[in-house]
Amino acid sequence: MIKREPIVASSREILIKQDDCYREINADASDLAAYALTEAKDPERKWYGRYHGMTVSPLNKEKVFSLSPEMAFINSIAPFAEFGVGVAKMECHHHYRLHTDWDRGPGINMLLQSQNSFCAFVDIDSDQTVHMNYQPNKLYVFNTQVPHTIFNFEGERFLLTVEFEEHKQVMPYQGFLKRLRREQKLTGSLSLIE
Repeated sequence: MIKREPIVASSREILIKQDDCYREINADASDLAAYALTEAKDPERKWYGRYHGMTVSPLNKEKVFSLSPEMAFINSIAPFAEFGVGVAKMECHHHYRLHTDWDRGPGINMLLQSQNSFCAFVDIDSDQTVHMNYQPNKLYVFNTQVPHTIFNFEGERFLLTVEFEEHKQVMPYQGFLKRLRREQKLTGSLSLIE
């Protein structure tokens, strides 16, 4: 009889860290989520172009700010692009290949609807991954410069997404987090990230 050694999980050091990929924003965004999903499902809504396997549609920024003081605060310290708040729609059985965004630094995302999809970050050099575990009605600062991918296996997937005016050379992910922490300390009114 051959004696077999038990299979033991690898004890390799984790090189890719969740906080380097995304950070949850401490805010209840349920009103914003309801508005964005209602807009996304409006049969009269105009969807624009194919954007990496998705179509996009802008949202009214003023309405977003009225529903989310946190988004208004973030916009005051890091302005959103002109058409920088919108909904991205991915059809069933589509994916968004592994990539880094060309010129975006951080983004802000909130998953609005998904039946069976996932988003993951990948450290190509170490073959390690971080699963983006979206929670309902939660906003996340998203590092677009870490390779990431999306797969949608069932139904339509809707995502609220924000793009900033400043590109990655001016406002990288870690720079945005530092700016946000500094402004939180100065105003003392919101604690969006730790």
